Amino acid sequence: MNITNPTQQLQKIEAELRRLGVLAGPIEAPAIIASAFGAAQMPFEQWLAKVFLPRAYEASVANAWPSRSQVGIAAIRNLDGRDEYATLVTLLCEFDSMVDSCQPDSPGR
Repeated sequence: MNITNPTQQLQKIEAELRRLGVLAGPIEAPAIIASAFGAAQMPFEQWLAKVFLPRAYEASVANAWPSRSQVGIAAIRNLDGRDEYATLVTLLCEFDSMVDSCQPDSPGR
């Protein structure tokens, strides 16, 4: 897989969230959460729309990616058995790979 434009990947994720009815209207500022993936405050799919997507767009604009992403793994765990989310899970796993590829090569890689 060769993802050369992170913003395009985020746009695919956004489009899929909209298709699924998880996201409507404009993307707002990231919600403030107190737990990993917002588990104590909202369903995972809402976390994707209210926290992940706004933060990921901010990172894309600033070209300031985290050292690692595991949103795809979290999607697999949280959306298991929900076939309608299969495309979204794939897009999020691709996002994880994209973030990893944004990191400079380090010894042992």
